[in-house]
Amino acid sequence: MSRPKGETQTRNNLIDAAKDCFTQLGYERVSTRQIARRAGVDAAMIRYYFGSKAGLFEAMVLETIEPVLQTLQKRHDLLKTNDPLTIMQTYYRVMSANPDLPRLMLRVMYHGDSDEAFNIMSSIFNHILMHIRQWFSPDNPHWSFNNNIEPELAQFSMISLMVFPLIAPKYLIQEFGIETNELFLNQLASHNHQVMLEGLFQFKEPGNRE
Repeated sequence: MSRPKGETQTRNNLIDAAKDCFTQLGYERVSTRQIARRAGVDAAMIRYYFGSKAGLFEAMVLETIEPVLQTLQKRHDLLKTNDPLTIMQTYYRVMSANPDLPRLMLRVMYHGDSDEAFNIMSSIFNHILMHIRQWFSPDNPHWSFNNNIEPELAQFSMISLMVFPLIAPKYLIQEFGIETNELFLNQLASHNHQVMLEGLFQFKEPGNRE
């Protein structure tokens, strides 16, 4: 049975308020009273819908990155297309719409906030990594690795390509003269995909070097 419309709106308001508060202040410095005040509801509603601040934090992260998780759930179809590009594009689209979330996630994963938030975030990341490991398994029937490519390092490379652009220092972004908007990130995802498929360099024959 679905919740009445008013209840659904209250829950959505709490998720939105939690996203604002957590991304601006971090996990530890935010109270349930602050979130409830931002959402315009009584703090008891947090207990009603989520059980605790930790429950609200987990729901906020999961619901924000839900498109990424849904894409991962379709991994068998993606495997048939030999296309990790889709998950990278989805991740960029979700995170570019929530630009403060990647930095919050980074801060939490560095254990800079609390064990409670770290345990929640690491559980979500482990779920994502499980799917990526299946893609990059040497036993994947839809592709094989080029010579001398280590599967574990290939997994780490893909994570790096996905995560870094959205947490890169502003100075570096400015030095390259780019804007991390949807158009650029789509181009970057396609470029990263080509890098994974073809590599970056082709050595010239000695006589052809300039």
